[in-house]
Amino acid sequence: MKKNILALQIPSIIAKPEENFSNLEKYIDEILSDKNIKPDFLFLPEVWSVGWCCEVFKDCADSGATLEFLSNLAKKYNLNIFGGSYIRYDAGKLKNSMPVILKDGSLLGFYDKIHLYTPDGEGVIDEGKTPCIFEIEGLRVGVSICYDIRFPELFRSYINTKNPPHLLVNLSAWPLTRKNQYSQMAASRAVENQSYFLALSQCGEIKNGVFNSGCSCVYDPMGEPVAQLDENRGYIYFSLDTELVNATRTTYPNLTNKKVFDFGFSVCEYKNGSTNV
Repeated sequence: MKKNILALQIPSIIAKPEENFSNLEKYIDEILSDKNIKPDFLFLPEVWSVGWCCEVFKDCADSGATLEFLSNLAKKYNLNIFGGSYIRYDAGKLKNSMPVILKDGSLLGFYDKIHLYTPDGEGVIDEGKTPCIFEIEGLRVGVSICYDIRFPELFRSYINTKNPPHLLVNLSAWPLTRKNQYSQMAASRAVENQSYFLALSQCGEIKNGVFNSGCSCVYDPMGEPVAQLDENRGYIYFSLDTELVNATRTTYPNLTNKKVFDFGFSVCEYKNGSTNV
């Protein structure tokens, strides 16, 4: 099965959601004016509607405008949308949440960011607790947001399921100062889990000479590059083949040969000639 994926690497204006909505829709119109581009799925970066600025998150918490906008986009363009993330209140708690919208505009569900980058002030957010796989039209997608990419056990939890994902994604506002790490980890997660891996970041200046990285990329299940962007606004469009995932896992049975099925195992420690388990 093949599915066409469109991923947008875009800049954001801090705390200006309406302007970001307008800019996004104009850019999609521009891209889809090329009739050779016919995506089934659209992916957006982390906090694209308000930009990466933790200081504004509480004031910019969204009561429904982003979901309404994405729902209308999904219906207008006939797309399944992984909506990057936005800031919302859920049961009185502030969350950095990825909404997943179907082609008919309905909300399939949310993934709430698990690993929060507290050095930038993201501690104002309440952490998520639950990894999520979304299955749409036969494509299984394991999701993550930004800092999550540094924790391979999250992605292994997806692969340890009965029906592991074909595609793993990280939707981010990744810093330019660590752009090389981003692509290196994306390639590693693809190889480790024998899946496609999409690493999609915002681009452009945040403020005061601090920049998002851009440099979004896709790797196939063998860790081979499929697409790579530079630091400027742009998009990735590619065809994902689930049969390549299945064939890779059959030819190289790394996942079935693994010996650790959960991460609650005991650790053997050697101290002063003695062994303690």
